[in-house]
Amino acid sequence: MDNNLITKAKNYFILGRMAEKINMLAESAVNYFKALSAVNDCMLGKFGLKPRDYVERFNMLKKNIPLFYEITDKLFITYRRTYSEDLSREEAANLRNNVMEAFKNAGINPPTDKEVEEYTKKLLK
Repeated sequence: MDNNLITKAKNYFILGRMAEKINMLAESAVNYFKALSAVNDCMLGKFGLKPRDYVERFNMLKKNIPLFYEITDKLFITYRRTYSEDLSREEAANLRNNVMEAFKNAGINPPTDKEVEEYTKKLLK
């Protein structure tokens, strides 16, 4: 697996969790979706595929990894809504939980709340 993409996925997830904790829910959703995209790209890389945009990513996922396509497809509408509407805490939590599911299905450990706290402490120094 591409360690750079794994690192990006984890970093985006941490930023999403930090934003969620301070009630910046749209920002949280954007970062969770970026984390999911990095996980997807990591998985597609196993097939020698490297999407250039969302359309290619969706098509490649649908053809090669239907489970990841299903997760991504159902969350994309929520992600797109963040450009014009606020999310509820429940929607942000649902997005987070689905992204964590994608991490686990990819064999990647999602960042724990403890890791998020440690990262936050580093930023506050």
